[in-house]
Amino acid sequence: MLARLAEIPKVIGADMTDDWLFVLRSRWANYFFTSVFNRDYNDLNLCDITRHFALGAPPCPKLSFTLTDDDRAFADQVWRDNGIADADCVVCFQLGASERNKRWPESRFAELGQMLHEKHHARILLLGVDEEAPLGEAFEKHAPGLGVHLFGKTTVPQAVALLERARLLVTNDTGTMHLAAAVDCPIVLVSVGHVHFRETGPYGAGHIAIEPRRPVLGRSDVVPSLGDDRDRVTAAHAYTAAQLVWTRRTTGHIDPLPPDASNADVDFYLSAFAPDTNLQFYPLIRRPMTERDFLRMAYRAMWLEHLNEEHGRRAEAKSLAQVLAHYDGPDKATRDAWVKDLGGAFATLAAMAKRGADTTDSLVDILCKGEGMAKAKALVADLMAIDEEMRVHGEVHPACRPLSFMARFERDNLEGADPIHLARTTRGIYRACFARARLMEKKLSRLHALGASDTGNGA
Repeated sequence: MLARLAEIPKVIGADMTDDWLFVLRSRWANYFFTSVFNRDYNDLNLCDITRHFALGAPPCPKLSFTLTDDDRAFADQVWRDNGIADADCVVCFQLGASERNKRWPESRFAELGQMLHEKHHARILLLGVDEEAPLGEAFEKHAPGLGVHLFGKTTVPQAVALLERARLLVTNDTGTMHLAAAVDCPIVLVSVGHVHFRETGPYGAGHIAIEPRRPVLGRSDVVPSLGDDRDRVTAAHAYTAAQLVWTRRTTGHIDPLPPDASNADVDFYLSAFAPDTNLQFYPLIRRPMTERDFLRMAYRAMWLEHLNEEHGRRAEAKSLAQVLAHYDGPDKATRDAWVKDLGGAFATLAAMAKRGADTTDSLVDILCKGEGMAKAKALVADLMAIDEEMRVHGEVHPACRPLSFMARFERDNLEGADPIHLARTTRGIYRACFARARLMEKKLSRLHALGASDTGNGA
């Protein structure tokens, strides 16, 4: 609304039409608003998605934050006030999050703090706003005197100055995490509750996300009824992640974790920039690839080609091969079945979208010739039936849901009153859905060709 009131001539993203209706402008903005409803298949960080709002935007290796000498002087004072030496191992904890189900329990943070203190003589700084002080009190009950409580005692830049000097931040999915990434503070993200680290994890290389293993991620606006999973990530898991982060900082390399009983219920992911220049979270525990993994990889490649004017096929091949190398299998027979079944579902959706485009072609022709409303109304009724077919197809075949959902979203996002313009825009939506579905068939086949050998070994 502010953009509309300011009469900004070109808006990319959320805007208002002349008759004050919400509308999105740009294909990447449409992807942003629809990806969060299909989290299982989104493999792009929101920072990369919004970076692509400006077509042709250069790669971005990290976030940035400018600190002043006064901000760093504040950090120096905190070190002096608490007897922290420059050589001490300082670890920051962010206990808070926007909702309770997204917060790792304070008792777990306290247990981790004790482990870090005993094994590394770590000094623990508890960051947060005034309202999060009760979380610090809960931490104190489990680890008396261990943490320096800084709730409400820092400005944002002062907190960033502390993170700049720290050896590690252990955090829930919070704004503090992004501030730490901006100053290259190593991060261990405990991704619990209704969050998705691929969307909102730390933007930068060398950070680790730990997540309980989940059968489904669901939508951003609907919390799955899977119970409280916050205790499934233990202090030992977070300590292992801290060790891995520090090892990578020292040696530039970390070895994969064995898939044993200690981590059977959780997954670890390391952030890095893929050859396609976008952030990628690579699994540190080699597990058998699932159909969901296969589809997520295909969708990433499809969207980057379909939406990106400067897509590079060579970079795509390298990116796919690199992520495939972190999984075991599947064998050729399994991949054959996936490509056949999933490819068939996408081919059916493409056929529906083709019918929609052809029907709209006829509608545009009738409207341009002014041949009468009866024929136009009949074609509009046909389009409504096709839309419903596409919606039902997406429900029956969840792999196709991101495409059918986006087509429906774009149809609901039309603006203007000129029927010819609306019909032509609608035709473009069907054609785009057709192109995406066919491109998904191609990406699935390409993944098959790049996939693991018949022996079940990784690529």
